[in-house]
Amino acid sequence: MISTERLCLGCMNDNGGEKICPICGYDSTTKNPDDSLPTSFWINDRYLVGKYISSNGEGITYIGWDNGDNSIVNIREYFPKGNAKRNPDKTVSIVKGCEYPFNEGLMDFLEINKTLISLQNPCIVSATAVFEENGTVYAIFKSIPSITLREFLTRNGGTLKWEQVKPLFVPLIDAVKQLHDNGIIHRGISPETILVGRDGKLHLTGVSVKGIRRNNSGLTAQLFPGYAAAEQYGIEGLHDDKYTDVYSLCATLFRTLIGTVPPEAVARLEKDAMTIPAKAAEEIPHNVLSALANGLQVIPLERTANMELLKNELINGEIASVQVEKKAVSSTAKKVTVKKEEKAEQPKKGKSAKYAAISAVCTAVVFIVVAAVLATTVFKDELFPEKDTSSAVSSESSEYTPSVAAIGTVDSGAAVDVKLYSVPDLSGKYFSDLLDTENEEYEKFQFVIKGKEYSDKFAKGTIVSQNVVAGTNVEKGTTVEVVISLGAKEIKIANVVGLDETNAKMELLKQGFLYDNIEVVQKYNPDKEPDVVLEQEPAYGSAVNTEVAVKIYINSFTGEEASSGVTSAE
Repeated sequence: MISTERLCLGCMNDNGGEKICPICGYDSTTKNPDDSLPTSFWINDRYLVGKYISSNGEGITYIGWDNGDNSIVNIREYFPKGNAKRNPDKTVSIVKGCEYPFNEGLMDFLEINKTLISLQNPCIVSATAVFEENGTVYAIFKSIPSITLREFLTRNGGTLKWEQVKPLFVPLIDAVKQLHDNGIIHRGISPETILVGRDGKLHLTGVSVKGIRRNNSGLTAQLFPGYAAAEQYGIEGLHDDKYTDVYSLCATLFRTLIGTVPPEAVARLEKDAMTIPAKAAEEIPHNVLSALANGLQVIPLERTANMELLKNELINGEIASVQVEKKAVSSTAKKVTVKKEEKAEQPKKGKSAKYAAISAVCTAVVFIVVAAVLATTVFKDELFPEKDTSSAVSSESSEYTPSVAAIGTVDSGAAVDVKLYSVPDLSGKYFSDLLDTENEEYEKFQFVIKGKEYSDKFAKGTIVSQNVVAGTNVEKGTTVEVVISLGAKEIKIANVVGLDETNAKMELLKQGFLYDNIEVVQKYNPDKEPDVVLEQEPAYGSAVNTEVAVKIYINSFTGEEASSGVTSAE
């Protein structure tokens, strides 16, 4: 058993009790924010609280140590912002007047995590324990070596192809359906709440109390612009349900396949327009585009109702109650109208006049070809197999391939905007920064990845150069081509000796080494800690290209031989 006095409270690795952790750089004198638990605080006489990680309207997350099975965990504390306060003895009490939202959220938090524990779905990051203490509730989660889908996309060119996305997202869709079958609606699916594990699989996190995923709930809302559905904004007559997760998941698919975040739902209520690059429109199967169009309907009753229907539309092209009408296709845009038969469930009478007006206008999604974005990824063919055309519906078949709905018309007599705008300096920025719909400086231009190159000056994934010089005045909508950095051609390999296999691999992956090029070799040494890296090739500090093969030698000594008095040969 590792002595907790030797643990770094920033990463929970054994660093020998050093003040500055040589593994993660955490300073042991660092304090957590005032309203959070302090480091080295014990919960349930088993869990050691470490560094503060994050917080939202529901609570606070810390890195932690499970002293029961000697493992790194994440500790989630129910501490609703504005409704809870920290007492001097670190217990939690309710802010006067906030008793109802606090207690409602606490019961929701408790029941949700108990349900997640019972599901045991590998695609859902679920708690291993949940219990009441200190006037609140705690949920304990195993720490998963991973990065967010947002970060993964940023590092790897911005998009993935449908052939790569399909095997990743189908298990995720099934996992969300399982949540729905057990009475849980996520309401926060986004690239921020989906993790890419070191196993190459997606893991859904961020299942929270419903109050923080909608406005006017009494809790501080946490909505993800572009991914949150209109019904989460407190609009009269709109109510969340299973179709709320359909919207969020389709928006996440849109970001993954297209490379841009959909416009915010409330903005689409006023003016609905969405865009995809020409290259993406050519490569993505028609039934997938149609499924996204149906899943991204602004009005809930016009949207795909549940995950089962969404999966059928995406995978099988089985879009129910749709009649396809062919339209002319120009060289720059494809618009085809989808007629939907009358739905069995109609909007209830008595809703606001505004809701009725919105329903009349927002009955479809516009997909217009306006720009091209280069899609790349570091995943290997083994992880993303070639598309199985035997089981897929042909994208050329109009019978099974309803196309995207269209609304509105183009005003050919509109005046041309001749105002000029200064092109910003993009060097050092991430391409994802340019896609921020809330950044007024960038929204005036179209951005395209022209290529990639090695750079000692710019970090991997950042912009090296642009074809339009910064400061040049151009018309709105001008396309700016950029070159993305592949990072330094050679880097100094990190020291992973002394780390366990998982953390060693994560450290190498952070530096840009390919997962498939990291080879694990067993080596026996009874004088060293079990299951840690004894040696590495290339050696620490060696200048190498990130595409080279790396060997890490893991100690196969388990410690049991020493305790039993039995010796083993290497």
